[in-house]
Amino acid sequence: MKRKLLVAVPLLCVVALLAWYFRPKHEILGEAFISERSVTLFSSVAQVREPLGYLHYGDRVDILARRNDNAKVRTSAGGVGWVETRYLMEPALWQRSAKLLDEVRAMPVQARGRTKVATNLRVQPGRTEPRLYQFGRGVAVEIVGRAVADWSQAGDEKESAEPQEAKREEWYLVRGLATRPPGEATARTADTNTTTQAGDQTVPIAGWVIARFIEYDLPEAVREGTASANVRTIAWFELNRVSDPSGEKSQYLVAGARGSDGQPCDFTTLRVYTWNSRKSRYETAFIENDLCGALPIRLGKGPKNEPEFRFHQMDANKSERVYRMIQTVVRRIREPGDTGKNSGAKSKQRAVAR
Repeated sequence: MKRKLLVAVPLLCVVALLAWYFRPKHEILGEAFISERSVTLFSSVAQVREPLGYLHYGDRVDILARRNDNAKVRTSAGGVGWVETRYLMEPALWQRSAKLLDEVRAMPVQARGRTKVATNLRVQPGRTEPRLYQFGRGVAVEIVGRAVADWSQAGDEKESAEPQEAKREEWYLVRGLATRPPGEATARTADTNTTTQAGDQTVPIAGWVIARFIEYDLPEAVREGTASANVRTIAWFELNRVSDPSGEKSQYLVAGARGSDGQPCDFTTLRVYTWNSRKSRYETAFIENDLCGALPIRLGKGPKNEPEFRFHQMDANKSERVYRMIQTVVRRIREPGDTGKNSGAKSKQRAVAR
């Protein structure tokens, strides 16, 4: 009997070990990141299924299986369920989005605005470029760059009646916030954790959007001035503030263009709006046309703390132009090595009531 037990016990151990070794395993096919604000994790891919929980932008998951347009995933908390594959971002694209965000962080803001409609955020300008995220309507963004890309219809764009003559369109490089419900850990920590809705935590994000899907948050003086001059605003800045009996008034620089979007120059005209305290109104104090300027426009201070702004031309030499405003007078100034012609040749210094 003892001899039988001595044989049976090791044999049972070997069988148990083999059974454990050859047990069904969840092979990991890869990893991915959630690219939407909120995605439901389902129990199966059947029509009748149960929601197991929710995943949010930036959450990392392991992919265990794929079936048609769905993927079986395991969350960082160990939960297993099914999601639609269109809500998953490949690791390589996630790394590209992280690199783009790092590059954009240090870029100066050229304008601020909000999305007019649900707007796709892409890794590069162009409708067929990979999508990083989708902003909802009315989401605040900061515009830091501009580009032009060939127009082509993409399957995830909602526009259905695009004019055939629109061969090229304008894109803006923006940074914004991907919102997350409260209590969720953020995948990327923002420098300052702001909220867009009560209780929402936020994650910084950057990418390219179609320019005409953005509505500028323009000051009223800028809006009225550019509208009356038929100028399409590309960038705008507060140069300084001046005293007034009714309170401090901002003075503005506007870079704009005329005509439809998709033009090669980032902007073709500059306008400065100053406050006339005696007449209690804004006036167009400076105009310069016939430019082919490149963003970004950078603000600074002169030797006596006067407002300065500078940018590069889109010419063969990428020459830089520097301007300084003293009271309400704006002049182009020469930098060391600047051999350009008279800086005022194509500019107008005037005061026009707006």
